[in-house]
Amino acid sequence: MNPLPDHTDSSSPESIGEMKKALSGFLAARMELISIEAKEAAGFTAKKVAQAVILALSVFFLWLLILAGLTGVLAPLATKWLDGKATWLPGWCAVIFTLAILHTLVAFICIRLLKKKPEEELFALSRQELENDKRWLKKNK
Repeated sequence: MNPLPDHTDSSSPESIGEMKKALSGFLAARMELISIEAKEAAGFTAKKVAQAVILALSVFFLWLLILAGLTGVLAPLATKWLDGKATWLPGWCAVIFTLAILHTLVAFICIRLLKKKPEEELFALSRQELENDKRWLKKNK
């Protein structure tokens, strides 16, 4: 008779190898999901950067071109309209202030568009999978 109970170790090298393979596959799937979502986030960020650059260039060139052109065209009209009303404000200056106000409004509209959040939360699938993993680990402790 054997006084020690017969405890067979179920963690044979084959089952350990299978566990390592399963864990490796699990981690690879998680990394692939994170990679896909990172690419989506990068695409969204690239669009926002492009929009910001376009905004900056547009505001700059609009300011230069429209201000120069319209000031020359509208300054005589503004001077006639302001004659006797505001002698301290030359017509060309009134035109420039008006253009500045209009471009400020356009800039605020563009800023609001840049602040707009993405429709779907970034990394939503990865966050959900991590939550599922946490629940699974707590359940199987």
